[in-house]
Parts: sequence; C-alpha cells; structure tokens
Amino acid sequence: MTSTPGPRWASPTTAVVVGVVAAFAVATPIAIELDARIDRTRPMYDDRGQMEWLQYQSVLSTGQGVALDLAAGESADVAGEQFTPSAGVDVEVRTEVADRPCVRVSNDHGDVSEWACLDPESPPVDPDPEVVDPAV
Repeated sequence: MTSTPGPRWASPTTAVVVGVVAAFAVATPIAIELDARIDRTRPMYDDRGQMEWLQYQSVLSTGQGVALDLAAGESADVAGEQFTPSAGVDVEVRTEVADRPCVRVSNDHGDVSEWACLDPESPPVDPDPEVVDPAV
C-alpha cells in the first residue's frame, strides 16, 4: 500500500507562515486599541506626575500639601508655581494627612488613575528637570 503525497503547498513551512499571519491578524487590532488608550491617558499621567512633584515641593516648604479639585481649564498655585491641567484632564488632591497628599487624575474618556500618595521615604522625581550643560 503506497501513500499518495499531499499537495505540494501543504508543508510545515506553509503551516508556520499561515500561523504567523493569523497571529498578526488577531494581534493588530489589539495593538491599535492599546496604543490609542496609551495616547489618550498620557496627558492624564503627565499631569499626575507634575502635581505629585508640586505637592512634594509644598510639603517641603510649608509642611503640608494643598487640597485641590481642578477641572480642565482651571488653575491653582501650588508651591509657588501655577498649575493648569491638560485639556480634558481633571486633577484631585486630598490631604487627609497634611504631609502626605494623595493625587488622582481622570479624563474625559472615563479613565481614572489610582491614588498616588506622597511617601517621604521615596519622594517623586522632578518631571521636568533642568538640563545642566557640563561644558559650562
């Protein structure tokens, strides 16, 4: 009894290529959606980082944070700097413990961050550090 060979195109290489193409077909819409979500939440998290830094500076200079509830377009003075949230971003700061303010941000798309509370043992980093030119 002899077996008849299958079609020439039905090889292990073809199966691998078809599998890779199918994986990309499934993964592409997921990657596009993930990229869109990252793009729409980036300003929100940038604002949270900036506010965490300003609250830390306020605690260093006055011993307490500044409670805030800012909607897009509103401004507040924190640690001697004017802060205005990005378009579509709301910033909320709670100071139940005066020297450990907590910051939460949200946006018009319904995304809401976790609370980020100041930890004096692990303070936030300056989101906009000055660049020092070593040649000067």
